[in-house]
Amino acid sequence: MKSDLPLFYYQPNDVDYLEKSLSLNGKLFKNIIRLKDSTFSTFDSVYRHMSYNAEYFERFCFYRYFSALKYATENKIDKFLMCDTDAIFLKSLDFEKILGNDKCVACKPQDQNKNDDIVCIHNSIWTKDGLEDFCNFLIETYNNNIEILMPKWEWHVSTQTGGGICDMTLMYHWYNSDKNLYNLQDGVFDRGIGMSKNNIEDEFKIKNEIKQLKKIDNKIFGINYKDEEVEFYGLHFQGHTKKYMNLL
Repeated sequence: MKSDLPLFYYQPNDVDYLEKSLSLNGKLFKNIIRLKDSTFSTFDSVYRHMSYNAEYFERFCFYRYFSALKYATENKIDKFLMCDTDAIFLKSLDFEKILGNDKCVACKPQDQNKNDDIVCIHNSIWTKDGLEDFCNFLIETYNNNIEILMPKWEWHVSTQTGGGICDMTLMYHWYNSDKNLYNLQDGVFDRGIGMSKNNIEDEFKIKNEIKQLKKIDNKIFGINYKDEEVEFYGLHFQGHTKKYMNLL
């Protein structure tokens, strides 16, 4: 059964894996909305780039929240999901039940190494009010409370470690739900198929550079280091693993 809640994408330019992602997610969602807006002067006026990644890329990662908020507000959509274009949903869950009374339910790894400060939204469930609150938080943080971001950025600079401040950092400081899509009762969402970590470090077995996956009755499972089969409700084909999307 397809979900009644819409799924929001943000992809201002065309990429070769987009149609495959849309096709796979189209099996589970009645309404998929591709957002393209790329001008948000209020955010641009306060944003401070603190990352070794390209500035245009980091700005686009933030723009998706403002673009989604604009669309949800104009079209009176109160609840929806968001998805990166290199991520897919594998199962139509009761997303509204998972959301409950929270503003947002996303992916927050239990294991957070020093200065990770990560909450991921490549598969996430939102309310419009929650997204509006987060967008206001972004503006307020860069405008008046940027000191909460400085310890992480100073660590990146002092250690010459790649990465830096990104939307996942701001999500980490804003997110206040106890729920975690990396740790649901009967299955989990994937942090990235090219890494063994998920909710915790070294959680899943790797085979041929990606998580070892097993298909059973049209469901996809990962094998954790206890040799348990764990169902994946979504997969994230981040970075060089995008090519594996074509195998589904």
